[in-house]
Amino acid sequence: MNYDIAIVGAGPAGLMAAKRASEQGLKVVLIEKRKDISKITRACCQFFIMDEDFQGETIRIEDNSVVFNQNKFEVAYSGPLLSVTDKYFISPGGHKIHFAHEDKRPLIIKFDKGLLLQGLLEDCVRFGVEFLNAAKIKSIKDHDNEISISLTRGKGEEKLTANKLVIADGVNTPTAEMLDLNRGRDLFAKALVTVSILEGVKNFEPETLKSYMGAVYRSFAPVIMGPAFGDDDMRYLVLIGTKERRPEKLFEEITTNSPLKSMFENVRVVKKTACMATAYSSMKIPHQGNVLVIGDAAAYVEVETQGALTCGYRAADAVFDEIENKKGFEAYTKWWQNSFEFNGDDYLQVAQGFALVPTYTDDELDYLFALIEGERLEGTYNQYKSPKVMWGAILSHREKIERERPKLIEKIDSRKLSLTDSL
Repeated sequence: MNYDIAIVGAGPAGLMAAKRASEQGLKVVLIEKRKDISKITRACCQFFIMDEDFQGETIRIEDNSVVFNQNKFEVAYSGPLLSVTDKYFISPGGHKIHFAHEDKRPLIIKFDKGLLLQGLLEDCVRFGVEFLNAAKIKSIKDHDNEISISLTRGKGEEKLTANKLVIADGVNTPTAEMLDLNRGRDLFAKALVTVSILEGVKNFEPETLKSYMGAVYRSFAPVIMGPAFGDDDMRYLVLIGTKERRPEKLFEEITTNSPLKSMFENVRVVKKTACMATAYSSMKIPHQGNVLVIGDAAAYVEVETQGALTCGYRAADAVFDEIENKKGFEAYTKWWQNSFEFNGDDYLQVAQGFALVPTYTDDELDYLFALIEGERLEGTYNQYKSPKVMWGAILSHREKIERERPKLIEKIDSRKLSLTDSL
């Protein structure tokens, strides 16, 4: 069977690409390893980020749709929503750095990802996309004039060809690895991540997102908590570990032997998802031959759900133009490079704004956070903008730090975190 476009991965990026391509009249096959995409079994992003011009797009949610203002498309969604209006970074001693809009509009809005994906899939099928679920790719080759794919489904084997291939199979991207497209990317880390839905958490304000930072919280990465769908005491807990410090061990230590333990006295784990996330540097040029790599598969860590949807929409247009002998992949690449901050040369410097542990001791974190406790910083979720805003506020007290903690300011300067220049 021959197709105009084969898409690997039925997450937000792949589904959006399939839907848009089929709407344009292309013959599309969508290949997915899972049997039921509506069941979220892997730890992943399940909220919309409401920052203006985040990843080149400002979204709004209205009339059962997610509206993408700059890219001029909508995605139907009529499921539950849960707003988060306040974000806090919290030091070992409990000092808080507060991010919020003055008018308390949402920083992020949680949604039911399973419902979103199922709705997109139903649209795809209605527009004629052939959906091959529970499929495992055995081999894939890029020839001069087509892509050939061999895959297994159940006990059978299928072969197909396509003019173009879009890879949208997520952060670990085995398909890109199969085609040797990760060559030249820097591998920074492989993290083990769990997201636990908890019932019975005490003393946690609604509509807040909190990142606990410091060695006293037992983790080298922030311990993140926020509201979950359900009763008022339902929360989600994100833990990031390694093979040596597995999230399961971190959970035990945090809930029984940390400053947070009183919150978890009567906690019940309702659901837990997990994943291993491979942190590669991004693909600055995400295409080669007849292949375009999109979404998390081409990113530094992740593009979030809304970024994935936009990638899929843009990718379908790029393939359509390529088939029409226009330079669609080049146009997509220009948009990709300009829209996502991790494609900039300073992304690692910005990202290290979160690298507070083990760089800074718990005592140093308490001192730095206390400098700006009580202030309301700009309302932003953006993981690249947040450290700029945070360090800008902290370093507005530079003279005080130099006077009271001269060795600490030397450490800050040695980490090249004078990010106020980037504001």
